[in-house]
Amino acid sequence: MTDTMTEIEPLLGSHATKPAQHPKKLLVSIVCAIFLLSADFGFFMSSAPQIAVYEDIICRNYQATLHRAGNETLTPPVSNPCKSETVQGELALVIGYQNTFDVIPGLLLSLPYGVLSDHWGRKPIVYLSMLGILLGEIWVRIVCLWSSVIPIRMVWLSSVFKIIGGGDQVLTAIAMVIMAEVFSEDERATALFRLQSCVQIAEILATPLSAYLMTFGPMFPYLLSICIIIVGSIPALFLPETLRHTKATRVNPESLEQDSEDVQSQPPSKETAVQEITRQIHEFVQSTRFIWTDFNICLMVLLMFVTTISRQCTNLLLQYVSKKFDWSISRASLLISLRGIFALVTYLVIMPILTFLAAKYLNIHGKHSDHLLSKGTGILSIIGFAVIFIAPTPAILISGQVILSIGSAFMISTRSMATSLVQPDHGATLYSAIAIAQGVGTLISGPLFAKLFRLGMHLGPAWMGLPFLQASFFFAVAVIALWQIRLGPSSRANDEEQEQESLLSQ
Repeated sequence: MTDTMTEIEPLLGSHATKPAQHPKKLLVSIVCAIFLLSADFGFFMSSAPQIAVYEDIICRNYQATLHRAGNETLTPPVSNPCKSETVQGELALVIGYQNTFDVIPGLLLSLPYGVLSDHWGRKPIVYLSMLGILLGEIWVRIVCLWSSVIPIRMVWLSSVFKIIGGGDQVLTAIAMVIMAEVFSEDERATALFRLQSCVQIAEILATPLSAYLMTFGPMFPYLLSICIIIVGSIPALFLPETLRHTKATRVNPESLEQDSEDVQSQPPSKETAVQEITRQIHEFVQSTRFIWTDFNICLMVLLMFVTTISRQCTNLLLQYVSKKFDWSISRASLLISLRGIFALVTYLVIMPILTFLAAKYLNIHGKHSDHLLSKGTGILSIIGFAVIFIAPTPAILISGQVILSIGSAFMISTRSMATSLVQPDHGATLYSAIAIAQGVGTLISGPLFAKLFRLGMHLGPAWMGLPFLQASFFFAVAVIALWQIRLGPSSRANDEEQEQESLLSQ
């Protein structure tokens, strides 16, 4: 993310001028909101049906294997063969490794795409990411439709398509950068909470609709969802480019004009392929150097790495509840709507009120307010994961889910705080570094949680939630790292502000 309003303002005269509002702030907000609402509606509609489709395919193949072997009792009898340890273990393995492979393109390409975004603009990278994601989703459905011919594990190849644009990690990072570029530091967190509310609205509406449509078979809503995702991607075509305005607020126009004249006066140079590659590598290293030389930013990257497990545990929640309480996938999916309702209340009501109270009564603003809110929501996340782990009844599990939903604001407030630590035109690079950290976390947690879930099933019902216990521990590490971040005069943003004040006073 970047901050075009408050961090660095060109010194064009003997006095300071108030940073101008981004001319297309309203358009950016509307387009991003419509895009998120419609596209995520399709993704949430496909969540439960995908698990059900995978489970049906694995269960059918398992029963066919038993039939061919002439032995129907290879494992202890269960009331529902599809809930057997063998089937559920394979299901967890398929989903876990699919999530892992899906983040590899983002892990390898997030930083290069982020640097390219800071040079080429935001829109080209957004379009590339959307294309790769859509192709991957289409491939998964092809495998499911022809599961009698194509092995279910071939869904793992969907990650190959996400090389185009880096996948959802890059898309999410660039989308948040775009929003951050049109809002000031004080406005940013509230704007991101409102934007995230669109995701929660989609979750609340799509999940029960998906559960109803699953009564006609899981494949119907699963195929319908890809159509909605494609339609939901159309609003992104109207997204304006925000990078030029961001750079214009930082650079002296006279210097730009002089640089332009110098460039025009220079004869075109011809570089060899080796020289071009060397130059690109040098620019890449220089563009990312600020990440590794700032202690606070390093801590933020580490923090994002260890909190990635929240998403992985969310993906495992439906299977966990379905297995532990013998619920159908469609019934378990209603927990997603419940989570969305409380998250929506958190983003639209609780967090804005807390931000207002912190500013009015404690005189805490901007990144300091984000820091305080991050600590509180991080602690709630630790408690929420722990409650889900120990929950002996659905009621207790639901209470843990509610606590976790309120704690979900952690990721938004920490991202907003991270934005304040860098210069405006470094936002995409920073967010790409965060995306890489999250990708590494997913790479580790996907297979880890799949194995923990299988181990928990083997140990007994009381230990089935082992992944959530691990998630609680990871969040504890994140909160400890968060407490080490110092936002005093040593931070990059404050240094720049103080330098400006010194220059202006002369």
